[in-house]
Formats: sequence, C-alpha cells, structure tokens
Amino acid sequence: MKLTRNHLTSFLFLGATFFHCSLSAKLVAWYPLDEPPSTDPVVTENIAGNDATLIGYDADPAFSYVARGASSARPNLGLAYDFVREAAAGGGLNLGNAAAVQPTDQFTISFFFQPQFLNAFDRFFETLVGNSNDLHGMRIDMAGTGSQVRVLVRSASGANSQFTHPTTLKTDGTWYFFAFRYDTTRDGTDPFQLTVIEMSGDPIDEAAITAATSGIATLNTGIMNSPHAGNSLVAVELETAGNANNFDGLIDEFAFFDNSDGNGVLSDSQLLDVYRFGPSGVELISALSTDRNSVSPSNPATLSWTVDSSLESLVLDDGNGNTTDLLPLTNGATGSLSVAPTETTTYTLRGAKGEAANVWTIKIVSGAAPEISLFNSSSALIEAGSPVDLTWSVAGAESLTLNPGDIDVLGQTTISVTPDQTTTYTLTATNGFGSTSAEVEVTLLSGPIPVHRHVASSIGNTEILWADLIGNRSWTLTGGVLANPLATPSPQTNISASYTTGGGSNGASAGAFQYPQFSAEIWFRPGELTANHEVLYETGGGQNGLSALITDTHLRVLGSEGDVRNLDLTLPLAGLNLDDFLQLVLTNDADNDSVTVSLRDTYGNVFTSSESAAVTLGGNGAGLFTWASGAVAAAEINLGGRTEAAGTSPEGLTGFAGEIAILNIYDQVLDEGAIQSAFDRVASVTSGPSGLMITDVLFDDSNDELTLTWNSISGQSYLVEFSTSLKSDEWFELAGPFSATSEQTTQTLNIPPNRPEFFVRVVRDQP
Repeated sequence: MKLTRNHLTSFLFLGATFFHCSLSAKLVAWYPLDEPPSTDPVVTENIAGNDATLIGYDADPAFSYVARGASSARPNLGLAYDFVREAAAGGGLNLGNAAAVQPTDQFTISFFFQPQFLNAFDRFFETLVGNSNDLHGMRIDMAGTGSQVRVLVRSASGANSQFTHPTTLKTDGTWYFFAFRYDTTRDGTDPFQLTVIEMSGDPIDEAAITAATSGIATLNTGIMNSPHAGNSLVAVELETAGNANNFDGLIDEFAFFDNSDGNGVLSDSQLLDVYRFGPSGVELISALSTDRNSVSPSNPATLSWTVDSSLESLVLDDGNGNTTDLLPLTNGATGSLSVAPTETTTYTLRGAKGEAANVWTIKIVSGAAPEISLFNSSSALIEAGSPVDLTWSVAGAESLTLNPGDIDVLGQTTISVTPDQTTTYTLTATNGFGSTSAEVEVTLLSGPIPVHRHVASSIGNTEILWADLIGNRSWTLTGGVLANPLATPSPQTNISASYTTGGGSNGASAGAFQYPQFSAEIWFRPGELTANHEVLYETGGGQNGLSALITDTHLRVLGSEGDVRNLDLTLPLAGLNLDDFLQLVLTNDADNDSVTVSLRDTYGNVFTSSESAAVTLGGNGAGLFTWASGAVAAAEINLGGRTEAAGTSPEGLTGFAGEIAILNIYDQVLDEGAIQSAFDRVASVTSGPSGLMITDVLFDDSNDELTLTWNSISGQSYLVEFSTSLKSDEWFELAGPFSATSEQTTQTLNIPPNRPEFFVRVVRDQP
C-alpha cells in the first residue's frame, strides 16, 4: 500500500523540533526533498504542512527542469532534488509566504547544495522582487563573482546588509553545507553570519564550524516585515522558470529555524548537529548496509541497520509505493531484512522519535551493469609534479579498477595521483552483468597555469554553454555558433574549433573575474572589421572594469575605477596577420597600478604597450563577444571601463563578429617570457609575405626624426603617410615619393614636433 502524507504522520515531524544539545532551538519549516521520481508532484514540508509547489516541473523528464530522487551528500540525508538551468530557463520551488518560510529576525536558514554550473547572482533563495532597498526580504545567491555564496537582507531602511563568504565553490561534484544566522539584537557582535562547509569527507567538529563562519559586525538593516516583498523561492529568481539567474545543481534539506526570541539563532554546536544528522539534529539511524551491491532480478540481498534502540517508528520505502515497518524486525539497536528487487532500486529508511527524524538511502543494482554517476578530477590542468584528486560515485560494483596502473579501488571513493604526463584515467566498475567505464583527462601544462580555461574544441561544449575546464566560469551564449572543426583552418596554430556570433548584442556572459593580479589571454581571429568598436572581452562593468575593443585600424583597451575612466590604450593593427588567430594578453598589475597589452600574430609581430592606471576589476559579470548582460539587456553601462559618465560610450559599440577559440584567465601578471610560453603552446611562427612591410624603425625623439626601413621592389615608388588617430580618412602624406633601388629601402624623415602618439605607414605610389 502506498503511504500518503497523512499516513506518514506517525514518523515525520508534526511540530517544533528540539535538539538534544539545546532544547531551545526551534525548527519551524523543513523540506527534506526526499520524494522519489515516481511520487506525485508534491514537495512535502515536515513541520506545519506548508508544502511547496514545483516551478519548471514536467512529468516527462525530457521536458522538466526539476529531477527528484538524486543522491544526496551522504546516505543519512536521504535523496535530493536536481535543478537544471538552461539559458534563461530552469526549475525551482515556491514555498509561499507563510511566516515559517519568511523569518523576520533571530533565525537560521540551512541547506545542503552541490553546484553543477556557477554564474553571477544565481539564486539559492529569494524573497525579494527587484533591487530596491525600500523592500523587505532577503536573497541568497552566488554573488557578483559567480563562485561564492552571498546573503543580502533588506528591511526598507534605504540600505541593505550583505556579506559574501570567502569560500570559492567548485563544480566537480563537491557538496556544501550552508547556514545563515541573522539577529539584530546582536548588532556589533556577529549579527550576520554565513557558514560554508566543503563536504570533503574529512571529520567535522565544532571548531571546524566556527572556522567556516564569517560575516559582518554591524547591520544597515533591522527586523524585516512579514510577509516579505515576494514569495519564498528556492533555486529560481522569479515565480516562473523563465529567468536568467536560476540555480543549476542539487539542493537538499532546506530548513528554517525561528521563533523570533533568539532561540532560532543556532549555536556552532547546534549547526554541527544539523551538518551531521540533518535538520532534526539528532542521530536516530547510524548505519544502513547491504551484503550485495548487485543482484539478479528477484534474487535476495540482505539489508542491515543500526538505530537508536528507543525509536518509535522505522519504515523502509522502496520508492515504488511499497513500505515495510521494520520495528518488529529490530532487536534492540540492530536488524536485517531480505529484499529481492526486480529492478535497480533505491531503498529509503526513515526513523522517528518524538519530533525528530532521520533518513538513510541505499541503492541495489538489479540485473544490470554497475552505475557510475560521478567521476571527476580536482583539477583538469596541473603543473608537472603536482598531485590531483580523483573522485567517483559508483553503485552495484563487485570490482572497481582505476587505470593506468590497474589499481583496485573497491570500497574507496577518492584517490590522489601525481601524473608525469597528460593522462586519461579510466574507472571500470564490474559485476556479474557487465562493466561500466568512465574517463577523465588530467592535462600537464608547461608555463603559466590558468585558473579558468576555455577551449572551443573541448568535449561537451554546446552552442549555449562554453565550459570552464578548470574553475567555475562557464560561459552562457546567446546567438553563438560552435565551429568544430573550423570552417577555415588555422595554418600556424593547433586551434581546431572556435565560437562565433553574429555581432550586435549576441555573445556570452559569465561571473566576474576579480583577481588583483590578473591576466586574460584571448586567441581570436577577426572577421570584416569596420570603424565600429567591437567588444572582444570585458569584465567588471562600467564603474570598475576592463574591456578590449577592436576596429579596422586598432585594438583599444579601456579601464576604470570609481566610475572614472583612467585607461584608454591603443595598439595598431597595421602589419599584423589578421587571416590567422592572434594572441591578445591583458594584464592588470594592481600592486603597481599598471596595465599592459600584448598582441602577437603568427608572422612573429609583437605589439606591446603599458600605461600606469589603477584599474579595478569590479563585481559585475564578464562578457565575451559583447559586454556583460548585453545578450540580455544590451545595457552599455555593463561594458568594463566604459563608466556611466555622459559621452564615454565607444563609437559604434557593438559585438565582435569574428572567432574566439581560447580564453585563459590567470590570477597572476604574466611577464614577457610567460606570454611567449603561452603563445608557443598554441602557435608557431612563419615568415610573413614577401610583399611590402616595414622591417625596422628607429626614432630620434630629440630631433623629431624617424628612420624607416621597408621591403621594396627596385624601380617602384613609395610614399610615407602619417596619422594621429588611425581613422581611415585622417592619413596624410608625410614624405616621398621615394624610388627604390634595391629590395630594402631606408629613409630618414622629419616628424611634426610634440606628438605624444602618432602612426606611420608606407604605401605604393600610384601614378
């Protein structure tokens, strides 16, 4: 018989839950998110019956942005929900606006999460509507960096209180425990605290909870009004699936502690209990195991458990509507049961005592090869001699082998390896019904190691998602085209794929890159350039930011700090090979207030320029092919370095219509040698065409004299032209004609005095 929620009331929460370590902490709302895929679309709340509704859910998994029945961080946390984000769509929960899910003061909110994709301001929890400080409510998101947890609170005070936890999140299958504690009565002594614990499997004690907690000492806000500005939403920004800041990943055990008298503000000791045993904070089930991880259909396996001997309820659910009361089978603290699954089954064991509950899960594979649900490396790119951790999750394996090395890893979930070359690791799980394998590649790289790496030819990229191979800055694209292989081959590089867009406001966005010592390496090939400024790359936004723009005559780099543009640097394109990919490197040396731009082509040309500028990389997201959020709102104020002052928008600002193949972000300033090393990983140099080219330049500043040498044809006449702006209609004849007498011509020319910047070119004299 299938148990409905009413039938479950004998062993689930009905009212306040008390911790064994502190009888005053009050749990007022708890969403275990343990519903298996086969159940009705009801999201059960265990305390006061405030069930949630699903956002972006479809009974057909192919069309749903919410998947239930996912494995949680630990077996003793039951199951979890998997929320999927695609472009501006996604799934989530609407908890409504009951007081239990919209606390006003002296409360704690906790949950477990595993991010799959990170993006600036993606939502964990939202009760706000818009960005006015005259609202009441809160927001828990991924901050402007897109890789951390931030909490923002508003209480109609005209200001907000917010803090971003320093922990950098990973997308390699890592689970995290999070808690937010808010108490206006303690202003000046930890009134606003965030706790983030990376669940690595290491033992966690109260000291670890304390060490993982950070916050602010003084509030700009007070008690919030109830209800808040909007409904309480989990994993989405708005009450629909169609919005840009949806969460992508798994969430479990979403809980609210609050009785508005201080007892809802959990201590570090109480948070430790929530971390260990779930929101009830009490260990009722200490073990659930099976003697066989895989069986033939209808053949038996034995489940065994260890529980608190004074349990009042213990029920086993196979996820298919079949439940078994296990109390009669429990002798003291232990018991066992023979099960015979006809198909792969996840068993859920629920135990209750008074107003506390625990849930454990275990999967038995029936009549099938093992399942490998996770196989990741802690880093995809390392230096020679560096270790890397491989992590996996496997069900139904009777043997488990890691290669190379034929290493027996049965019973393990992680191993540390130190490859001496780029290596593809293969994990093979085997049982009586077959084998399942998964691979992960670890690349050894000489030279500087980026912290974010995007390569268009990497497996798994799509036309809406360009994955980060190392960190958590995958790009979301609008109007992008992935050419793999290249439509036009790259003769002098190993580049085999690229992204393009149609220009305009099409492009890609990601979280901000906020490293004080910063370098961005971009491999691009321009299309048909015009006088318009096309955006190659930017980060930070107008108030504080950096951007690289390109026209038909020059590359332009803008920077700003405090809403003031303090950098405007140009490099000429004349003489560069624009038919193949070029390496652009931007470095921002915050320690020395210096910005350097380097541009290299495959003919061996190197153009470099530096300026002193205190550019700050702000918290707004980054843009590729266009300014950040350009694909959404085309707001030019989001262009890094633009500033919001009147008249500072670059002429003809539009998206880049060429190709971008590689983007590397470094948390260091690359010097000339490191830039060359990065170039050599991708490209080789060939001699340029034998046609007209300036081959040597000597400038005598004291006498305003410029000596030029260029390739020439004997008998051909040449003119030297001069410009201060590189605009196509502002080139003027400086000297000539000069009649060549050999394959090289050298001339010394007088330059107009007091010119801080100018450009010259040699052209054939047309009779």
